[in-house]
Amino acid sequence: MTNRARPRKPRYQEIADELRAEIETGVYDGGKRLPSEAGLMQRFGAARGTVRDAVAVLQAEDLTEAKKGSGVYLRTFERIRRDAAQRLARSNWGAGRAIWDSDLKGRRRHEDVEVEEVEAPEHIMAVFGMRPGSRVWRRSRLHRTEGRFVQQSTSYLPADLVAGTAITRPDTGAGGTYARLADIGHAPIRFREEIRSRLPLSHEAKVLGVTMSTPVMLIARTAFDIDGQPVEVNEMMLDSNSYVLEYNFNS
Repeated sequence: MTNRARPRKPRYQEIADELRAEIETGVYDGGKRLPSEAGLMQRFGAARGTVRDAVAVLQAEDLTEAKKGSGVYLRTFERIRRDAAQRLARSNWGAGRAIWDSDLKGRRRHEDVEVEEVEAPEHIMAVFGMRPGSRVWRRSRLHRTEGRFVQQSTSYLPADLVAGTAITRPDTGAGGTYARLADIGHAPIRFREEIRSRLPLSHEAKVLGVTMSTPVMLIARTAFDIDGQPVEVNEMMLDSNSYVLEYNFNS
């Protein structure tokens, strides 16, 4: 019987294996920056592309993450588990709890909020069945937790529906936007979410503080009232390195 030698691993995989072993044995403390590309190229005598492929393996395994303009670090941030059904349950916002509290489970959070009345974009008019020139209230938020930007979201609500409510102010009060919609007889009873993934545009990467090679998840949610009328459109952009999307439903 002829003994066949095992095929040698690709060089990038060998480098990834060695770096992984060092991470697992504590050579790099949590949150510590890995050596630069130039440093790894010199250490392993490898080309830049090979080193990048090795680092990409570690990122795919959730061991490291790239920070724009800073380098590659050991991952210390615990991903946010986003349970779509649970977070939107009326038992939460109807009781005065914020949707984000369901996501973060006690972790500290901060939101930068901008609210203004604007002419509805064409695609938003189409969802609401509006005429050209119709107005909406736009609520733009940048969400941060533990010092990390994780999501940008923009909600649109018909101006004639929410005029005079707290929805037109930065602080919507206990239970947020959906509780205020309930106050005026348009509580959301059904939601539809569409999810896409792509690489960020340059300004999007800057907003979230991610690299251009870090995918973002785009979630478009429409809320409907008891009459089946759309009452809110929320367009969200999530840092894919910050989230796990969870869905629970019956068979």
